[in-house]
Amino acid sequence: MSMILIWIGFFSPFFHEFPNDFARRPAHVVSASFRYRLGVASRAAAAIAGGYGVAALFAAALAVCLPAAFGMARSEAVMTGTLASFIVFALAVMWVFAARTAWRAWSGLAVAAVPPGLLLLLLTRSGGGGA
Repeated sequence: MSMILIWIGFFSPFFHEFPNDFARRPAHVVSASFRYRLGVASRAAAAIAGGYGVAALFAAALAVCLPAAFGMARSEAVMTGTLASFIVFALAVMWVFAARTAWRAWSGLAVAAVPPGLLLLLLTRSGGGGA
């Protein structure tokens, strides 16, 4: 008997005298605080993951491009690309938190990733660099 009373007490908000009672309730609105926190979390994810991705693409593109373009030794090209990627990562993080919206931050990272990605793709497909 007590289980029935607990069950009725738990589901009592769903039993109403008026069937349209739910229609009169206002829609659940996401608070501004939650939206702000979600935007900051999205920017942090963009800074960490997106910045790493862009920096890795630049490092790989430089490591493949420098020996093909300037005749640099491959080990020196890899070191140069890796050192340059730290600057690219720092710039990407600054861009993410300077953009007006999280959407602009993500789209800016995507735009920045296209040129080194295409260059890397072209050079590795044509046999101009890489192993």
